[in-house]
Amino acid sequence: MLKDKSKWKIEWIVFAFFAISLAIISFFHEPWYDEAEAWQIARCARLKDILFVLPHYEGHPALWHLMLLIPARLGFPYEFSLGFFSYIAISLSGWIIVFKSPFPLAVRCLLPFHYFLFYQYGVVSRPYGFMTLSFLLLGMFFKERMDKPGRFMIPLAFLCMLSGLGIVLAGGVAIIWLREVLKKYQGKLWGAEFWKDRCVKALLLLLVIAILLILQIFPDKRAYAYSVKGGKQLWSNLIYAIFLMIPDATLFAKISSDGNNLIHTIYMLTGAVIWLVFIFFSTRRNRLYLMVPYGFIAFFSSVVYFGSHHLGIIVAFLVFWLWIAFEDPERGILFKTIFINVKLEKKDVMTLRKFGVLVAMIPLCIPALWTLVASYYEIKEDYFFSRNTAKFIKEHGLEEAKFLAEWGEVIDPDWTEEEYFQNVNANGLYVGVDPVAFMPYFSHNFCMNLNGGRDEKAYSIHQIATAEENREAFRRLKEMGPPDVLLGEINLKEIYGDEAKNSDYIPVYRIKPRFVTIWKIFLNYTDSFKARYIYVRSDLLDQYGLEKLNE
Repeated sequence: MLKDKSKWKIEWIVFAFFAISLAIISFFHEPWYDEAEAWQIARCARLKDILFVLPHYEGHPALWHLMLLIPARLGFPYEFSLGFFSYIAISLSGWIIVFKSPFPLAVRCLLPFHYFLFYQYGVVSRPYGFMTLSFLLLGMFFKERMDKPGRFMIPLAFLCMLSGLGIVLAGGVAIIWLREVLKKYQGKLWGAEFWKDRCVKALLLLLVIAILLILQIFPDKRAYAYSVKGGKQLWSNLIYAIFLMIPDATLFAKISSDGNNLIHTIYMLTGAVIWLVFIFFSTRRNRLYLMVPYGFIAFFSSVVYFGSHHLGIIVAFLVFWLWIAFEDPERGILFKTIFINVKLEKKDVMTLRKFGVLVAMIPLCIPALWTLVASYYEIKEDYFFSRNTAKFIKEHGLEEAKFLAEWGEVIDPDWTEEEYFQNVNANGLYVGVDPVAFMPYFSHNFCMNLNGGRDEKAYSIHQIATAEENREAFRRLKEMGPPDVLLGEINLKEIYGDEAKNSDYIPVYRIKPRFVTIWKIFLNYTDSFKARYIYVRSDLLDQYGLEKLNE
């Protein structure tokens, strides 16, 4: 009894430290472009566009935007409201891990501080915190999936509603669940009893939800993210997904194929060893819950899309699988069989077990160290330019001026006029200085080339523009007249000819472009990026109380 009470105290101390630490680090976080884009869509876009148009370009279902819609449209504070959602999701996740998961106490105390759970999904606000929570709920309800299928289906549906990657992983889990149901009825699908089964009804409902969501997010052919990889790139992606993805998420601060064959071989061998441990630890019953969903996500990430920040989804999925594997009374049966066959003495078995526990703690300690370093950087450095740039604009009243923002382009001097307009993509703002990043701090859209300065579209539409659309964009900008302020580097002659000259604009503020600069133990300082500036037309300097920037 005393031992249990002491354990209970440790759990509450760990959780309290976790919740307080998460709140403190989140307070210092400057939201970056991805976070601002989601908020602006929730705040400005028509509900029809949120549900039926933008998902084809954003690449994920509308639920995240719908969640943000309420505080955004009620005028709640931007940074607090945005961070609140991630804080709640990860705090609940931490509580479940500490108090409800079946893992040993040391694991339950370290796992909430995993870099991807605590920092990437708790501090940086994205829908992936709720995906983590969904996987943990799946672990909690797994044993009841046959008796109370609704409890198990709801987190699967929630996964689907949050991300395309969630649809893939939920689909893999659902297939194995369906296999178990079919086995129960021995393949007799024609009987009324089968179709009345609550598991079957739950799976059918999940299928309908998944199909509707796939239709909702199916990428438009003009979406930036639309790409199909193949050839050698496909095979290298598959090798990464199978052998390197898990070590990248848990062990190594930086995995790259930089030509060092020895290092790369060590990475791959580590991944292979991890898979062997999983196989030996699991049983035939739960092994499919690992292999099938992971196989789906490995293929999907290789041919469709996958970003480094998605590694945390893999971590959350593995926590779910380890949860159900740990609760299996026959776990580690292959290890036990080996020990019996080689006839090890009891003390040798105990030594091996202690060694195994020590090795198993490494993938928890290393990501916790990443969290510690990333949290230090979050407090010490500016994560993104948004907050400080918005403050500068407010201090000088520049939100009443007309901004023109830099757009991403690659110009070939040999292009004809038609080729130029086919490639310039005037609607694709350069994300390093995209005004969307600081629009949430203001009540209106003051950027001329952010959807024409329309308040109801103060967000980026990730769509590749046609030559006709580029011409029309240039025509509208010229009609609006030269800008008062330049955001980034812009060749005014492309739009205004001799009507406006870059030499008429004076640099007044240096933007420090940062995006996802804190990665594990690495920090990309501003100097590693090309500096961008805010330029104000020289005849307006006195009006806004500004002077030339001296560096």
